[in-house]
Amino acid sequence: MKTSVVSVARKLKFYQLVIFDQVVKSGSLLRAAEVLNMTQPAVTKVIHEMESYFDAPLLVRGNRGVCVTELGDLVLVRARSMLAELRALSDEVEAYQEGNSGHVVVGTLISATTSLLPRALRLLKERAPRVLVSVQIGQFDQLFPALIAGEVDLVVGRVPDDWRGSGEARALGVDVLYDEQLCIVGGVGHPLHQCATLDVADLHPYPWVLPPPGSLLRRTVNQVFAEADLPLPSNVIESLSVLTNVALMQDQQTIGLLPLETTRQVAGPGGVRAFDLNVALRFGDIGCFYSNGRKLGPAAKLFRECLHLACDAYQDKG
Repeated sequence: MKTSVVSVARKLKFYQLVIFDQVVKSGSLLRAAEVLNMTQPAVTKVIHEMESYFDAPLLVRGNRGVCVTELGDLVLVRARSMLAELRALSDEVEAYQEGNSGHVVVGTLISATTSLLPRALRLLKERAPRVLVSVQIGQFDQLFPALIAGEVDLVVGRVPDDWRGSGEARALGVDVLYDEQLCIVGGVGHPLHQCATLDVADLHPYPWVLPPPGSLLRRTVNQVFAEADLPLPSNVIESLSVLTNVALMQDQQTIGLLPLETTRQVAGPGGVRAFDLNVALRFGDIGCFYSNGRKLGPAAKLFRECLHLACDAYQDKG
């Protein structure tokens, strides 16, 4: 099929791309219709129109829903990029007309800060109350592709140790905000808090809650035990949920790891306390990731400024 920009523009409409994107996100024509407040036949008709134009199937229908074909995946990547630009255009027009509105989508890693991000969001709302903010939580393999595709404006979280050599570093930039420390923690009533001196070997026999394999924090954990010449503990629960981990440590036996800022947030009665170890542990740099190939809209740009202001206030307080 020979195409041109004019022929594509005549036949392919933005609303079709929106519907196609939602069908893929929902995994079902029916669920997409419900989200879009349309009938299923209307959604099906749009998909058929797109497939007729491309002269090939974009979706494979099955008993469990739909999935994209190879061509459908190619169209989806470009569609999401165009929809991101359309959203940015809408934000810029609104910002020009009203000065304080728009939409920013912020991704955050599960191990990211628990107070810096809320502080930045509060600053944003003080400056521009009508800006809509959507926060998405995930891991690198989810958020970075979304950031590159334009589905997410910014991602706040730990900078990987091997960041400069990673494939994403060519498409993404990062503002390093501050260097975070790591704490080994237990419930406030854990018996080892009474010890004057401690090392990792003293903590090793207890139950542990550790980040799952493949996560950035797990690499740090593995290094902590390796440097202490110890194997990983044998009694382990794997979890990245801060609330779950803090609850597990209320047995006053289980031990876990948290960034320093998170530890401060959940310290006190019913929370956790950091063990007084003879070594300092480094969690890593906390940064704000952005796409090198896409200009930030007004709302995202303002949030980035607020993030830096919140970071400056946090460091001054620290």
